[in-house]
Amino acid sequence: MPDRRTEILDTALDVLAAHGLRGLTHRAVDRAATLPAGSTSYYFRTREALVNGCVRRLLELDRADVRAPEGPAPGLDRLADLATEACVRMVTTNAKRTRARYELALHSIRTPALRRELVEAGDLLRDGIAEVLGRLGASEPARAAEEVAAVMDGLVFTALVRGPRGGEQLRRWLRPQLHRVLAAHLPGDPH
Repeated sequence: MPDRRTEILDTALDVLAAHGLRGLTHRAVDRAATLPAGSTSYYFRTREALVNGCVRRLLELDRADVRAPEGPAPGLDRLADLATEACVRMVTTNAKRTRARYELALHSIRTPALRRELVEAGDLLRDGIAEVLGRLGASEPARAAEEVAAVMDGLVFTALVRGPRGGEQLRRWLRPQLHRVLAAHLPGDPH
């Protein structure tokens, strides 16, 4: 069972995903979590503290989700499958978290401290991708990881906004594009 602070932050991420940054208030989180009025403000005195708590919670959830595959580096096809499934989760089971992240990312344009924390969260993904691509022989794994992460982010955003949003149709749409961007950075690329 999560502690009260974690429960509040998870609910705040849901509120953020559903109502945007303007809808993220202490009162809205209390209502959504069915907590007594004032509970959220007890743990997060200001709105800024609540927003920063959301970013830290996202980072915590990302650290639990993002890890490079252990053992020998997966081949290109397996890597494309792993990237596809990561994107599918971002659009389906983790869609609320993804929408909250986009809300916070836009807000971070005007908030440098928040931007630093969100960049740190994005670096987790990029570092994991770079590590795997390096093991597969990519000549510039960090640059390749930036491109792969950007493509993944663009595909996830497009799927959330335009679709497809689920099932095999989403996988069939994502995988060829992810396979191409990964293959472009590995030895033996036909392009």
